[in-house]
Amino acid sequence: MTGVTNIGEQLGRLRTQRGLTQEQLHERSGVSVDVIKKLEQGTRSTCRIGTLVSLAEALDANVSVLITPRTRLAPLDEHDPALDAIRQAVTCGSIPGLDEPDEPEPAVPTLAEGAATAWRVWQRGDYSTVAALLPTFVAEARHACRDLAGDDRVEAFGHLASAYETAAGVAIMLGMDDLAWLAAERAVAAGEQSGTSVVAASSRHWAAWILRRQGRYGECVSLATRAAEEHEPSLMRASDAELAVWGGLLVTASGAAARADRPEQADELLSYARGAAARLGREHTDRWSVFGPRLLAHTAVMNAVEGGDYERALHLAETVDQTRGTMPPTWEARYLLGLAQAQVERHKDQSAVRR
Repeated sequence: MTGVTNIGEQLGRLRTQRGLTQEQLHERSGVSVDVIKKLEQGTRSTCRIGTLVSLAEALDANVSVLITPRTRLAPLDEHDPALDAIRQAVTCGSIPGLDEPDEPEPAVPTLAEGAATAWRVWQRGDYSTVAALLPTFVAEARHACRDLAGDDRVEAFGHLASAYETAAGVAIMLGMDDLAWLAAERAVAAGEQSGTSVVAASSRHWAAWILRRQGRYGECVSLATRAAEEHEPSLMRASDAELAVWGGLLVTASGAAARADRPEQADELLSYARGAAARLGREHTDRWSVFGPRLLAHTAVMNAVEGGDYERALHLAETVDQTRGTMPPTWEARYLLGLAQAQVERHKDQSAVRR
């Protein structure tokens, strides 16, 4: 199983600094002495995300300290170890002999914990750390889908979809467009087997976002609107997650339409999403979607910036400050950069700097 490297050296150093024996670290973390010993000796170089989290918490350290991520993402060499690890995790699939687990398949709660951890790290913009976490997470989710049965297997496919989605996001950030699309396709395939509309729609949303990042705006609009049509919820009966995923599809399609110089279509798509945002009444943020009134306000501003209508962008920005709720830091940062561009274009440099 491909996974995080250089764990053992860091683990031993931190354990010694904390004045702990391997047995004491076991008692604090719940991780077996055998696993701790093998990691420190280098006879084992990988472990599950849940194991990493347990060790980090027991050592009062961040997970990123254990995995010693790179401090940069780009430029990366074609055969950089981080890229090779993600490439292997995404491309091995279920080919016999290429993807053999060195542990029993994880329980579904362990997968859920891994998915939540990877998503949190991704959303705070710590791409180096999530890049190091992904290979093990993808592999263990894939093993679970192969080895579990019944409802557990169906749920495992949802976590596998989440793993591939995050892998697609990291790959696109690393400039590996083809690998990102392959991961997105695998996410869609896993999402279709997850048994839930939310997961299936979310995986297609990620695929649409990858297309948008690649500048394939027409294809993004087509994919996202088709998925929105197929997964359109009842505004009266839908869960928050269903509303958020559907609205997120429309927002992504709207942004792509704006970039394709189709302002009328961009506005129309946002108008459809407003019903879902009003029904939610707040920002909904989880690993399946980020959506709500504040995101809609952000998107309207960004669409105006994309269209070169900077006065309108600044006018619309006044409504953003009136919306409640927060979004992940990376989302807020992208919005502020767009707003700063509009302010600079309208010769309001001081406002741009203050933001």
